Amino acid sequence: MGRVLGITQQRVSQLVKDDIVKMSPTGAVLVIESLKNFYKYQTGSTTGEESGNGTLDLKTEQARHERAKREIAELKLAKMEGDVYDAKVVEMVMIEMLSNLRTQLLGIPSKMGPLLEGKTKEEIYSDLTEEIESKLMELSEYTPELFMDNEWEGDADEVSK
Repeated sequence: MGRVLGITQQRVSQLVKDDIVKMSPTGAVLVIESLKNFYKYQTGSTTGEESGNGTLDLKTEQARHERAKREIAELKLAKMEGDVYDAKVVEMVMIEMLSNLRTQLLGIPSKMGPLLEGKTKEEIYSDLTEEIESKLMELSEYTPELFMDNEWEGDADEVSK
């Protein structure tokens, strides 16, 4: 079997232990089944995450690892370029912005009450609308930099490790 596959007898023994080379109960090599298994083992073509013998396919796992490293590198680059934002940073900024808006809107009655005393309905409406619009304008003046987290999780060289 070793000569057919171009491998050493020790390697054949290892493949028998790994259940890639199949043996009959009498100790004879089941050639066709063994060749199929060996081909699948060499090419990494298994139908599931694990091959029939319960071992993970090394080539598939290496490919998954490299894909994950590439995706991490792409996310870090997009984050540095400002194309994506960390959800925690977005949540923190939005909570702060909305909290400030809430405080400002709740402060309108005490601020505007004395100024509106004795005015007509139209003047009150106009003054209140102007005050609310100014508070909303402050909210709309956000910049994307507010969502940037300048603390990178690592160096760009770290990705290639």
